[in-house]
Amino acid sequence: MRLKALGAGAALILVSVACAAVIATRVVARGYATNDSNHRLDFQFSGLHINNNDNHRFIGQGSFAWSVNGRVQSMRVRSINSISVEDIGGARVVTISGTGQLGRWGFTPSRFNNNLVQGEFSVTFTDNSEGSDTVQFSFSSGPGMNSVQYNFSGQVQSGTLNAQQWTLSL
Repeated sequence: MRLKALGAGAALILVSVACAAVIATRVVARGYATNDSNHRLDFQFSGLHINNNDNHRFIGQGSFAWSVNGRVQSMRVRSINSISVEDIGGARVVTISGTGQLGRWGFTPSRFNNNLVQGEFSVTFTDNSEGSDTVQFSFSSGPGMNSVQYNFSGQVQSGTLNAQQWTLSL
């Protein structure tokens, strides 16, 4: 009797999993952009969003680098909070947000330093069908005397943006 009940429970789980759909979104971006003041933002990002019945999982890495007052600064992605891809009137808009760690003159490979400034970042890539692609990037470490605020909006000069989405039925 026990094995039959266990078998029925396993069958119920199998049926509920068989009806589930997993949506996976992958974004890869690499290149640089400049704005009207000829400031440059270098970017590289690779991320994956897995949505399994509203159970979201974000995996990824990336970095963004810019220069302020002659000093190079870079932000490395620590965690990703959201990735969205929308097709709006002939343009693909990819928005990514999360937590980043600010550094200067780059980072040592795959090592985070807890003494560096952490903050929230947001980046929006707009891939226009006409070819005038744009990037909007912001980094904010919060209020206070040692806070860091950086905003960039410019035209992509060179780079690639690849955003793919799959629906997997199990």
